[in-house]
Amino acid sequence: MEQNYNNPQQPNYGYEGVNVTLPPKKERKAGLAIAALILGILCIPGLCCCCTNLLLAPFAIIFGIIVLVKHRDGTGLAITGIVLAVLSLLVIVGVFFSIREIIPYADVIANDYVQMMENADEVFTNYEADQSLPDYLKKYTEEPYTSFFKKYDITFYDVMDALLVQYKQGTLQNPYGGAMTTSKAAETEPIDIAPDGAIMFAA
Repeated sequence: MEQNYNNPQQPNYGYEGVNVTLPPKKERKAGLAIAALILGILCIPGLCCCCTNLLLAPFAIIFGIIVLVKHRDGTGLAITGIVLAVLSLLVIVGVFFSIREIIPYADVIANDYVQMMENADEVFTNYEADQSLPDYLKKYTEEPYTSFFKKYDITFYDVMDALLVQYKQGTLQNPYGGAMTTSKAAETEPIDIAPDGAIMFAA
């Protein structure tokens, strides 16, 4: 009887006539490993939003651990996903402990920032003239804020100086997203005069 060694599904009789049909090739399954890697990668941009990071990181870690425990395919991908997720959580924890002193004042800071942006022309014009601050910003030159700034070897005036530079460059971020268009930026924006006398702002 002629034997067909090229077809693994056809019975292959050995020397003693024993049926040694080869099993079909097992498909590799690395779905959980890929999921762990993708979630781990998403944890990095998710650092901008703690809620997103805290939602994605645990799933990346859980999926990765399942792959390792079950000895499934894609252990390298799973380990990478776990490492990225753990690192992102460590960053979140580090940031939390570095700003824990002012977390109770988060709402006040946010409201003051919004008010400062809404009155940016007045605030930064006066500050540039004589470093004067509106009443609602003067508290940042006192405790507990001075202790917080001291940790980074800066003062609130250093913060205002940095914001003033952004204000004059027109790159100051408004509280609703995007860069603000300020009168100071418009005054310093270069212009071109067309041959017909029309004024064109340079790109």
